[in-house]
Amino acid sequence: MNHTKQTLRVTEIETVAPCVNRYRFVAAEGALAPFLPGQYLCLYYEIEGATACRPYSIASSPKEAAEGGYYELFIHVGGSFTSHWLGEHIKVGDTIAASHPLGEYCITPDTPRKIVGISGGMSVTPLRAMAHSIVDEWTDREMTLFCGWDTAADMLYHEEFTELARQCSRIHVHFAVVQDPLPGDKHGYFTAEDILRCTDAAEAAYFLCGPQAMYQSLHSGLIAGGVAPERYHQEVPGELHCPPYPTAAGESFPLTVQVGGHTAVVNAAANETVLVALERAGFAPRAYCRSGSCGFCQAKLLQGTVWTDPQRAAAPTEGMFHPCCSFPRSALTIVLPQ
Repeated sequence: MNHTKQTLRVTEIETVAPCVNRYRFVAAEGALAPFLPGQYLCLYYEIEGATACRPYSIASSPKEAAEGGYYELFIHVGGSFTSHWLGEHIKVGDTIAASHPLGEYCITPDTPRKIVGISGGMSVTPLRAMAHSIVDEWTDREMTLFCGWDTAADMLYHEEFTELARQCSRIHVHFAVVQDPLPGDKHGYFTAEDILRCTDAAEAAYFLCGPQAMYQSLHSGLIAGGVAPERYHQEVPGELHCPPYPTAAGESFPLTVQVGGHTAVVNAAANETVLVALERAGFAPRAYCRSGSCGFCQAKLLQGTVWTDPQRAAAPTEGMFHPCCSFPRSALTIVLPQ
């Protein structure tokens, strides 16, 4: 994992849908770090004295980075606090620190030639990068896309994907909309049977990105239909914004933080992750995915109890925990790596 940072400059900002902006970034100096289609990068924010980072999937293709010199990110600026802050404050010409591209949800040299992309709602940008990498001749793979939305107003990339399929015979698209579908689109949600009917379960790699409910509705059907587990890939569900149990209004716990020989006691809200508590207190804990998949944010738990989402992928080493997907259940004492 590459832990170095790069400095990006904003060259374009375009509103492409309600509360969704397209940002184009170039390297402030030197060349952009290369990436594989489907990977993400983290943007680092300084907000009211607190440092935070948020991961965003890269929506452009590797060829556009190598030859065009830019990344594109599509960000829902009406979402989390930090994304809303970006929409309000970042302007063309500004610079921002970013990680190198990260993540294992991507096309690699070992990925089968046939790819199936399945998206739900706004979670579709990594599939856009994959589709453009095929049209750009970065890869010779063939991709079948299944994109679903709740309403026609939520559609992102509908016209663009349709045009890509017209340009390239190795791109195939299917759309589903629950309310007010366009002519030719399915009315409702895609089922595993819909997807298996149009794809090669015995050979293709399946990439899903969307809400947890979509994963739950499709996973067992796709596996039962012949998709091998090693060819089934889910994008990490995303940052946890609240625990799956009730918390009292205003409930919080003291959080004792030891780092570099210094000790501080801060406040940790019961309904926010330990990582958010650290960021609110002005710490800059190392973190990338914010979802428990990369394992980078490990900290040592000396005292206290946390609840950690058991569905998150990265298993912490003994005595450690992942602040990004853990909520305090009592007073805590932790040690942060320097």
